[in-house]
Amino acid sequence: MSRGAQKYRISIRQHIRPAPFRGEVLRALVRRSLRFLHLSGADLRILVVGDEEMERWNREFLGRSGTTNVISFPEEDAGQGASSRVAGDILLSAPACLSQTGDWPCSKEERVFYFIVHGVAHLLGYDHEKGRVEAARMRREEVRVYRSCLKEGRSPI
Repeated sequence: MSRGAQKYRISIRQHIRPAPFRGEVLRALVRRSLRFLHLSGADLRILVVGDEEMERWNREFLGRSGTTNVISFPEEDAGQGASSRVAGDILLSAPACLSQTGDWPCSKEERVFYFIVHGVAHLLGYDHEKGRVEAARMRREEVRVYRSCLKEGRSPI
């Protein structure tokens, strides 16, 4: 295993059958984003689910009804050196993510990758629910990372 593969542990599981995304494509995009962010290490567990399962997670962990596109769960001890390492779980609703990006002229993997970037931003401490200024700051960072990780001219946003 190469040094780069060791420092970025990325697990992608898909509870939906057939699996809607090519895991190797998502892993490559996520690795590219982690390198772009100059993170020294990462331990990310990404779980792709349907709307019903996401609705249960949303209700149980956030106390909210309905589905959502992404929920992030940071690792307890990841706060030390968060700017150089990221760790946690990212839960994605494939139907919600794909319906919100249905008009984007790119692959399904590139479309859902935007929401993975959003989840990573949460794990790094960004929080759009802290007000408009923080939401705008988070959005700028997400778009910067997303665009930089896709081939030039391919980014739909």
